[in-house]
Amino acid sequence: MKRRAGEREKELKKKKLLEELGENRLPYLTPADADFHQLWKSKYSKLIFRKSDTVPEDLHQMEPYFGMGSMAVSWHHDENLVGRSAVAVYSYSCEDSSVQESNEQELKGRDPAVWHVGLKVAWDIETPGLAVPLHQGDIYLMLDDLNMTHQHCVLAGLSPRFSSTHRVADCSRGTLEYILGQCELALQNLQTDSDSMVLSLKSLEAAVVKQAEEIHNEVEFEWLRQFWFQGKRYLKCTDWWLKPMAKLEEFWRKMEIMTSLVLSEVRKEQQIEEQRNETISCFLLLLKERQKLRKEWTARCQSDAAESLPEDQRPECHPFWTDDDECNMPLPYDLEEVIAYLQNLVQWIE
Repeated sequence: MKRRAGEREKELKKKKLLEELGENRLPYLTPADADFHQLWKSKYSKLIFRKSDTVPEDLHQMEPYFGMGSMAVSWHHDENLVGRSAVAVYSYSCEDSSVQESNEQELKGRDPAVWHVGLKVAWDIETPGLAVPLHQGDIYLMLDDLNMTHQHCVLAGLSPRFSSTHRVADCSRGTLEYILGQCELALQNLQTDSDSMVLSLKSLEAAVVKQAEEIHNEVEFEWLRQFWFQGKRYLKCTDWWLKPMAKLEEFWRKMEIMTSLVLSEVRKEQQIEEQRNETISCFLLLLKERQKLRKEWTARCQSDAAESLPEDQRPECHPFWTDDDECNMPLPYDLEEVIAYLQNLVQWIE
């Protein structure tokens, strides 16, 4: 919930800044601008840059080519890092005589032929941004709290490029071990009758249901859909992740059963009214979020941009099923009717 609250806060800040900007655009400086180095010193002092000729020669020969192509990375903070830890990026662009750097004196803004790292102060529309050229073998380091207080992006040049980013990861979240542990925590509320083998829930307390449904959403949208959105491009390198993802999907299917069991139980009137109301309220909120996110992920996978990719890179909308599919899913993919039922139930109880 803390993560989602943080995302909502970011969206509100972004919306406010865009409203303040209106039709205007934020300025940014490059080395061709007189104030570039002064701005770097005053507002971006924790960005350290190393020219390729100052980097040890053997490092240039080491960060295999991953085929980033001409794709640029949008504005972001690096996530899941140990607080105030440094981020180091080694950049290698395959420059040759066919890609010449333009005359900087003739340019207004950055040279589109050259890769750049862009930086801006987060949630700030007063301070100009920086666009720092990245040539073959350059390194940049973001020190201390720069990654938290600023955002960065990668601006594409014309030549192929790969990079190697080195971070100190916070392993308390975001690891396979973590999410498998979360799944096991959620499934503690599922029990099987030793005689009939019928599945049921141990508890319908709002806090228990809420925890399980939050983990359910985390597995589906932070792991399964994130993975399958990449298509099959990484199978050329390794198929290692297929088994862990299959295990996560197995857990996720059990959580779908748990969701259907919650729905069955709240339909009954034998429960204590106060507990029932509290359970339905938190359950409804999490199903609304699930429905919203499923629509968003489906739209992404079916977008023109996604459809235009080569088949092995095309995003897969997975998990996905229809009412006609013989996949034995306990609930429909589209949760609109379930949500409408729960909303009517809440109104009837009140």
